[in-house]
Amino acid sequence: MILNIISLHHSNSNVPKNIITKMVGKGIEPHVIFVPYPTQGHINPLLQFAKRLASKGVKATIATTKYTLNSIHSPNISVEPISDGFDEGGFSQAQKTNILLKSFEENGSRTLSQLITNYKN
Repeated sequence: MILNIISLHHSNSNVPKNIITKMVGKGIEPHVIFVPYPTQGHINPLLQFAKRLASKGVKATIATTKYTLNSIHSPNISVEPISDGFDEGGFSQAQKTNILLKSFEENGSRTLSQLITNYKN
């Protein structure tokens, strides 16, 4: 089972605190895929949250751009690549925020869908 979480904040979560315990107790292995905006200020907080969930028995995956992929290292967290269309240089290759965001929406959506399909199978 994959839990799709678009935006989840530590202090303002609508997810019941015991949902993980209930799922694991029923033999369901929860899996959360995090998709941070591809900058360290967004990746690091989600990585810390993913580590916390992993320590509670949740399979946690960070789906990040190919350009930022090698900057994330954590033994209990899966890190999977998705494309923002600027795989060699990220923002410096795109040069403009609006161009990066448009490309990230198009390419990221497609490659994230592929990733989710791979995990479902």
